Amino acid sequence: MSDPVEQPALTTVPTALLRKRRQLNKERVARAVEKKLQDQKKAGKAKAPFKRAEYFINESYRSAMNTKRMGRLKHTITKVPESVSILFVMRITTVRGPMPQSVRKILQSLRLNELNNAVVVKRSDKMIEMLRVVEPYITWGYPSLRSVHNLVFKYGYGQVKDEKIALSSNTIIENKFAEQGMLCIEDLVKQLYEVGPHFDAITKFMCVFKLAPPKGGFRRVATPFKQNGAWGNRAEKINSLIRKML
Repeated sequence: MSDPVEQPALTTVPTALLRKRRQLNKERVARAVEKKLQDQKKAGKAKAPFKRAEYFINESYRSAMNTKRMGRLKHTITKVPESVSILFVMRITTVRGPMPQSVRKILQSLRLNELNNAVVVKRSDKMIEMLRVVEPYITWGYPSLRSVHNLVFKYGYGQVKDEKIALSSNTIIENKFAEQGMLCIEDLVKQLYEVGPHFDAITKFMCVFKLAPPKGGFRRVATPFKQNGAWGNRAEKINSLIRKML
């Protein structure tokens, strides 16, 4: 008979050391739980950021000025030719501190949260009224087909699976809108300019245009365009501004 194989001796850990490790683990878990509870208490007691008196004075002043401006708008009419089907709208200025709530909501709905952000929107009476409310912060006008084409080809981005993708290939358009009969970027431009049946789907798919500042910058941003300033309706002259920003 063969000799039995000797089994290697098992390494043993002293009982005292095991008890010490167990105690340390309990203390570590207890500290983690205590820290989590303290963090939750601090978060619940977080104070609102301190606002100086100047903030509320400015807020009251701007609100009063906006109310006066809105009162004057009731006696004026913004005429847009019936032949115009789309409008180009761009944010050109901002303010430090508070902004009238009505103005903030409209800018957010148009996605014009940053300077030089721009969008193409449908022309409608409701849209024109919205633009009049936020006019001191924007400039707008009637883009040509060439302007829309250049904007899409140079600054066009789309949202694909929560990722911002440059519209640099017809394949992107085909994959997204093949069922709607759009196979290339030119089809998308045509739908935008002519306000086709898929206009809303396209504007939802596309990101805002993030344009470069115009050469020479904006001048007199606190003055309306009709008084040689920057903000307000530029009508067809918006195309000249777009060319400067491409």
